[in-house]
Amino acid sequence: MKVDRSGQSQILDDRQLDLLVEALPAGPHQMVCLICRYTACRVSEALKLKWGFVSDDVILFPAGITKTSKTREVDVHPVLAQVLTQWKTEWSDYRLNGRPLHERFNLVPGSMPDADHFLFPGLGVGDHMKRQSYDRVLRRTLKELSIKGASTHSMRRSSLTKLADHGVPLRHVMQISGHQSLDCLSKYLGCTPKQRKAAVNAL
Repeated sequence: MKVDRSGQSQILDDRQLDLLVEALPAGPHQMVCLICRYTACRVSEALKLKWGFVSDDVILFPAGITKTSKTREVDVHPVLAQVLTQWKTEWSDYRLNGRPLHERFNLVPGSMPDADHFLFPGLGVGDHMKRQSYDRVLRRTLKELSIKGASTHSMRRSSLTKLADHGVPLRHVMQISGHQSLDCLSKYLGCTPKQRKAAVNAL
């Protein structure tokens, strides 16, 4: 568990993740959380996504935005597909710092974003939302929900742990996470007190 930003991020269960998503402000912050939850990507990768990387079936994480500099594809979860479609229709009318995105990009109100537009534009021209901006809102929301020890990395750890707990082969989990070795992946996977007790009882 993270304490004063030290240690590993807390693994959240489905109920906590649902509460977090609902409590985050609608729009970019909520969408970033959902993408991290349903693709197990790093928050830095989610923030750098462009609409051209997103299709109906797959999200492409190009080498240029991944920590490992390796391209990977992740299938789109049905829940994520639905909210991505909604966000795409709302994107141009979203107000960033009080100004609709369609004004910033000289688009027709209600129009769809171009392939080269970021899913989550930043205040600067041609920039995406900063990690610090997302982190600040996330930490405030976690505090309001009395969820301790969680951070921007919790969605990734929670999703990867859930996959492993459901018996998904680790080599398949690695395809989703982008980890280059089982050793690196294993550091992400958590073990709950209930699981530890069950393991001991199996002896």
